[in-house]
Amino acid sequence: ESALFSDSAGMNLSVLFSLLLVGAFQPITGREWMNGPIRDIYYLGVSSEGRMVVAYRGLGNVYIQGHYLEEYGDTNWREQNRKYGDYECWYAEFPLISFPNTITIVGNTLPHSGWRGSVRKPAVETSAYVKIGADGAPTFQNMWSNKHWPY
Repeated sequence: ESALFSDSAGMNLSVLFSLLLVGAFQPITGREWMNGPIRDIYYLGVSSEGRMVVAYRGLGNVYIQGHYLEEYGDTNWREQNRKYGDYECWYAEFPLISFPNTITIVGNTLPHSGWRGSVRKPAVETSAYVKIGADGAPTFQNMWSNKHWPY
């Protein structure tokens, strides 16, 4: 069990491994996870530093709808990979909200061009609906609504 997540949240990085096993968070080759629209959005729980942690893939960022939370920008991707593991995804860290709660995490794709062609901002961004328990751990996630790339 990872010491990076608080015991009270009951959350550890084995969740990402479990998502890979059930096919919800599909393993990909090379650096495809860095490109394309935002997808594969998953709320992981509360870190031992008291931050809500979200994993996602694609070029852009995520935000929590209905809550005016600014993503912490004090760590880069290398530091986050050291803290949470290199699972071929980006991590977003947010301030805590009151628990229990229900949130919607929404992608914000940045238009870009790459070896797979151009990516425009989608008309409807990918989102994840999450119910969070009193301890900050996810009790339900609508994972299957995530869009994978390539489509």
